[in-house]
Amino acid sequence: MRRTYHAAAAVAICSGLFTTPAASAAGSVSARLPATPAGQVLVVQANLQDSVRQADARDTRDLDNFARRLAEKAPAAPDALLLTEVLGPGARHLAHALSRATGQRYRAEVAGERSAFLPDGAVRQNAIILNTRTMTAAARGGFERVQDEDQAYVVAARRDGTLRVPLVAAHPGGDPAPAAAWLADRFAREDGVTVLGGDFRAGRCAVPAQDQTIGCEPQAFWADLTGPRAYTDAYFERGDAQARPHSGYVFARGDVLKAAIDTDMPDVSDCKAAFDAGRSHAADRDCRDAYYADEPFGWALLGAARDEQQSVIPAKLALDHCELAVRTTGVMARVVNNSGAPLSRPVRVTAPEPLTAAPEQATLDVPAGQAANVVVTVTAPRDTEPGEHRVTVTIGSTEQEIPVTVTEECVEPKAYASSFHAGFGPELAVDDDIATHWHSEYQPPHPLPQSITLNLGDTKRISAVDYQPRFDGNLNGTILDYKVYLSTDGQTFTEVADGSWAADARLKTASFEAADARYVRLEGTRASGGPYLSAAEVSVR
Repeated sequence: MRRTYHAAAAVAICSGLFTTPAASAAGSVSARLPATPAGQVLVVQANLQDSVRQADARDTRDLDNFARRLAEKAPAAPDALLLTEVLGPGARHLAHALSRATGQRYRAEVAGERSAFLPDGAVRQNAIILNTRTMTAAARGGFERVQDEDQAYVVAARRDGTLRVPLVAAHPGGDPAPAAAWLADRFAREDGVTVLGGDFRAGRCAVPAQDQTIGCEPQAFWADLTGPRAYTDAYFERGDAQARPHSGYVFARGDVLKAAIDTDMPDVSDCKAAFDAGRSHAADRDCRDAYYADEPFGWALLGAARDEQQSVIPAKLALDHCELAVRTTGVMARVVNNSGAPLSRPVRVTAPEPLTAAPEQATLDVPAGQAANVVVTVTAPRDTEPGEHRVTVTIGSTEQEIPVTVTEECVEPKAYASSFHAGFGPELAVDDDIATHWHSEYQPPHPLPQSITLNLGDTKRISAVDYQPRFDGNLNGTILDYKVYLSTDGQTFTEVADGSWAADARLKTASFEAADARYVRLEGTRASGGPYLSAAEVSVR
């Protein structure tokens, strides 16, 4: 009977037909969760924010809420939990709460003590919980110190002998790149599905933004793990979380079957202060029953690595973002090579008119034990009729159709820049705040000319551009030699003015014969301080 039950669960989970037990009015789960099938492991990652304040750590209502929420949202009983910002007593309490909520049996396999702060100044606030009915510690776990923060680890294995799973609950204290590399190297020789999960304190994209595009420049730690080290970001690849800013991850050297982030968690942000103070009883009823943290947990269902893993990300596209009158989005073709020999795979992308794809063809040359990807930009004119289309992505001989929705609306930013340094984007030059400024990229240096382009929203009659240099006592980037261009369609720009300005912080103006424009570009060919531009405000009249 046990083998039949596991086989049915495997079909249900992988087909997406599996349903979790309904919650009762009191918040408890009305039926036990099934175990995952042989050869698979369900890993949960969560930052519980329950380690710094002792009053918060003593108040365990949020941990109980988390256990109930997890039992409601997970497709099966989790096999392992990789936790950050939780102390030993909290981890052990959570193990008992999970046992009650799921009908399984959990144990805090690796956990700290009653304080996150060690006598030598280091920090220890990670924990790993295992489902002891499905998993066992194949080797003794513990902590590895990286950047003065202890990272929890254990080499676990399924009790049925089908899978070995080295696990790390990571919470780097500084730059995540050296910490991620160190942790990956620490378990490089381990067999099985290696998992690095935790809060890495940084998003996937190097430039923080609400809209995390597929083709953004990735953070160094993310590029290293998902490229040369052949890990897969489970939430990015299977969790429909490509455009959502988050700092929690499940990186796996294995096959990601399914994944999800608790993105529909209740909006109970007002609860945080009461729970942080250890006074959850003083919060309103909705808070008391629902709050577990202000960052959502996530889960990933993993299997053994295949020799070659191909993926197209995301599974569907929306052309709802405009840049200079063009709808644009991105799709990634990725190949993981777990074999012992290099491989090469052609990538072809076919987009029906009026959609276009660039590049239409590429080649992924992937060394043994590594991964590689290519990002394809899919575009359409801004005025494309709303509707449904399909883009075909072929990797080698495997073809996949990606649905593409042209939406009614297309969001277009107020300003674009030829480049910008992180934290100094072009939006800061149109925010009516003289204390903020746009700055073109200088690490690494981007040679002049550079430019900033205003989107006026509609075609308007204008005759001047006003330029306010940065107003913080530093003239670096102040435009000295300039050109002004106008466009009505965002594609063809006509030069209407050029000249020179003084190297000071006074407001400057470029005047020209009145003309119609929707897009106005201010270009700098020479600037104060070096090969970069800055602007506190740019406006037209």
